[in-house]
Parts: sequence; structure tokens; C-alpha cells
Amino acid sequence: MIFRACAIHYLAEKVEYYMSVIPKYKGERVYQHYGTEQVPQNWDSIVIGSGIGGMSCASALAHTGRRVLVLEQHYIPGGFTHSYARKGYQWDAGVHAIGEMKPGKPPYKWLQWLGNGNIEMVSLGNPYDRFWLPEGDSFAFPDTRREFVAALKAKYPQQTAEIDKYFSYVYAAANAAKAFFALKMAPEWMDKLGSGIGGKIGKDWWGMTVDQVFDEVGIKGKLRTILSIHWGYMGSIPRDCSFAMHALTHVHFFNGAYYPKNGSREFAAQFLGNVIDHGGKVLTKASVKQVLMEGQKAVGVLMSDGGTFLAKEIISAAGAKNTVNKLCPPSYANTDWAKAINAIPNSPPYICLNLGFKGDIKLAGASAANLWLVDEWGNDRYYWNVNNPDERAHILYISFPSLKDPNHKAGPQEKHTGECVTFISWDVVKQWEDTHEEDRPEDYLEFKRDIESRILAQLQEQIPEIMAHLDYFELSTPLTSLFYCEANRGAIYGLSATPQRYKCAKLRTRTPIKNFYMTGVDVGSLGVVGGMSSGILTAATIEKSLVTKLF
Repeated sequence: MIFRACAIHYLAEKVEYYMSVIPKYKGERVYQHYGTEQVPQNWDSIVIGSGIGGMSCASALAHTGRRVLVLEQHYIPGGFTHSYARKGYQWDAGVHAIGEMKPGKPPYKWLQWLGNGNIEMVSLGNPYDRFWLPEGDSFAFPDTRREFVAALKAKYPQQTAEIDKYFSYVYAAANAAKAFFALKMAPEWMDKLGSGIGGKIGKDWWGMTVDQVFDEVGIKGKLRTILSIHWGYMGSIPRDCSFAMHALTHVHFFNGAYYPKNGSREFAAQFLGNVIDHGGKVLTKASVKQVLMEGQKAVGVLMSDGGTFLAKEIISAAGAKNTVNKLCPPSYANTDWAKAINAIPNSPPYICLNLGFKGDIKLAGASAANLWLVDEWGNDRYYWNVNNPDERAHILYISFPSLKDPNHKAGPQEKHTGECVTFISWDVVKQWEDTHEEDRPEDYLEFKRDIESRILAQLQEQIPEIMAHLDYFELSTPLTSLFYCEANRGAIYGLSATPQRYKCAKLRTRTPIKNFYMTGVDVGSLGVVGGMSSGILTAATIEKSLVTKLF
């Protein structure tokens, strides 16, 4: 009887944690699995993919009265905003810090509109990011612009004038971004004309790299590292990163960082709940094989099982390269459009060690603020060379999501979660690309065990008090992102944030196929806010009245 009672308790706990990560709206989950019920064939709009860009576009279009069908290949919607559970712990797939969430800021307004005012954001506090640097040095990013600039000048007083000039460049680049993204809705010729005129009037912020601006302004020494130390939020190091994207990231966090109360599943719950309220539907395990065409016009989608859905407009939120290489008819593979997109490098693949703790990790030094462990100055390399058994991870990004959410239920055992992220080359895992997630070979599992032990050793050395509470851990690799989110080569942010990407006029909301559009971070900026903005951009391309929602 005791065994039976324990088994029932275990199963109940397992079900409770699984259910806790399911996005629900008005008490019901916001999705159904494809094929489990009869669904109408005809819709006003079809959105392929339910990442933050797809959900935002779907919600925006729903606000116009459209019946939107959202098709997601994973078994749960949300893309990199979905949540998942293991052993009584739960984590977010990719949401760690979101800026510009003070009332009055455009991204805050977008969030409230798309989610019908049902998503509450909470501050990570001041500071929101902490950096432990080589040689015992450290720095923290305050949650106001004034404090941030003051801290930089206090640490590097000999470069005060250069800091002022640098931030004048940051403001100028950020202010020019509105016109840049607005042109992404226009026809390609208009974008080229507008961008060309803008480049002649002022600086080509999107075409300049961060290092080029540092050189021009005169930023020297370790200050270069501090000003670009948040490169992990963009996935491109200073020599490659477009300065405009770098500047937008600065501005994005000038008022601190925030996290959604109840976790990142709230995006799917509320955005897709709005879709359902307007007669739409969300189907998971719904793999789209190709866009259906009539002549040169998109009219629907062909599912992997041969089923079809029809709509007046089709939107791909599956990533630019997946759109070009998988969803479009083969005849488009050799077009200038496809070649230009395929030529853009990916952002780096990443690994994430999910951590489960028992005990008071806050007392041990953990906080809602993110912690970056940086082992070298310079920010001039992407990857941890895991093939060298003696090499440590050069950068580790640590987030404690349970401490960010005031509604987290730690329970009597004080269960908390952490996530530790760094970057590795796709070449390291490419050999297992064709194996299945649930049946990986032993050499892959051994690879994971080796990486887990090396990261754990580094964490135990640098944050021993927190790691003393460790109860559970599990590593995800670029293959995990490829399988669950169809992230091309496991890329963390889709396409790389380089001048090549942002200068590519082919990369826009419109495709060469009539009634077929793209959305998502590849079309716009990065992260949750980048995804929301791209979703509204694409929706506004289709329904011009939505342009007013952007500004």
C-alpha cells in the first residue's frame, strides 16, 4: 500500500508539472494535435510556425477579424518561448530577459495589444545582468541609462569623451531603425531606394560593424569588452555584428530587463488565446510539407500526410532558410531571392545545461539577475572548443527562471531552476544530425555526459554555494533545437546579426510568391521584442491599417 501511495503521488506530481507548462486560455489549452478532430479546410490566413513571430502575426491578424489557422510541427506551441518540465522542475526554452517593458514604450504596447492586456511583466531588478570577468574583475548593468553611463565613466574615467561620443552613435543608430524596419513592408525597389538615400544622408549604421565603430570613436582596451559583453544576446561578436543591431540592444535594456509572470508559456496562452477568440485554431504535430500554388499565387498548404488547408494569405514563421529550402516549390531554389537568403550565415548553435535545485539558492547567491561568467577579454570568438578536453567554456550565461517569476511555487523542498548557456560549433554535433531525438547512439550520449561534467565542474568552481543545492541536470544540444524548433543547424537566433543580413533587400515580409509572406526574427530584429515587431510588420504588410500599431 505504501508503494502504491508513493507511485500515485509520483504520477500525480509528474502530471501536475507536465500540465503546468501547457499554455492555457480561459482554462483550456490553446491547441489541439493535428488529426485528432475535424478541422475546416478553408481559412482567412494560415501561419506556419508558432514561435514569437508567428504568434504575434497570428494575433495581429486576428484583431482584424480574420480566422487564422496556426500550424506547429512541435507537440506544443511557442517555439523558443515554450516551457517544458522534467523531474518536477520546469524551464523556459529561450526567454531570459526582455527590455522596453515599461508602460508607454512601443514594445510594451505591442505586448498588451497582442495579449489583450493579460501578460504581466516583472523586473529582474537592479542590476539585471552581472558579469564576472577575468582577473577577478566584474561589472553590472544597471536598469537605467543614466546609471549605466555613469558606471562606465567611473570605471574608465580616461575615456569619458569617447563614451559620450559612442552613445551619441548608439542613439543615432537606434533612431534610424524605425525607417529601416518600415521599409521591410514596402516593395523591394522602394526599400533599396529609401535605404540608399538614408545611407547618403547619414551613416550606414546597418552596414558598419561594432569593431568599426569602436575604432572610429576611439574606444580602447577593456572598455571594448564591456561595451560589447552582451554579444550573447545577439549571437554575433563585435567584428561581425551590425552596429545598428548592437545599438538597439543597448537601448532595449536602458530601462532594465523583465520576465513574464507565470513564465514564457504566457505568450502562447494569451497571443493564441486571442486567435481562438476570433474563430481561429492552433494545431500542433502539424508538419507542413509545402506551400500550395495556383500559377504564381499561394493558395494554401500541403501537409506531410497529404492533407491540405486553403487560405487567402499564407505566412511562414518557420525561419527564412526553412521557408526557402523546404516550404517553397523546388522551382524557387535557384532564384536570386533564395540564393541571397541562403548566403547569409546562421547565428551560432548553443548548448544549455538545465539545472534543478533544492534549497534556498537565493541565500546561496542566486538572483533574478542573469550571471555571465566570462573567462577572457576581447569578445573575439564564438565557440567553446569542446574537442580540447583541457579547455574551459570561455563564456557561460546563467539564468534562474524560478527566481524571476513571483508566482513560482517552490514547495516544501524549495525547488528552483537554472539554465546555463554557451556556444559550440555545429561541426561538433553534425555527425549525429540524422539520428532521432529519442534514439541517439551511445557515442552521442557519452559526448553529452562529457560536456555536462565539464560545465558542472566549472560552475562548482565559480558558484560553489549555489551548486551545493544541485539536484538534477540535463543537457540540450544544437540537435535538440533542430528537432523541437527546426532551428537551422541549431542556430540560437536564426540568421546572424551581420551587415550582410541587414543589407539583404531580399529578406523582407514579402516573398516573390503572391499571397505568401514571411515573419519572425529573421525578417526583423532579435528576441521576443524582435519577434513581436516582425509579426506586426508582416500583418501590417497584409492589412495596412495595422501600421499605426507599430509606432
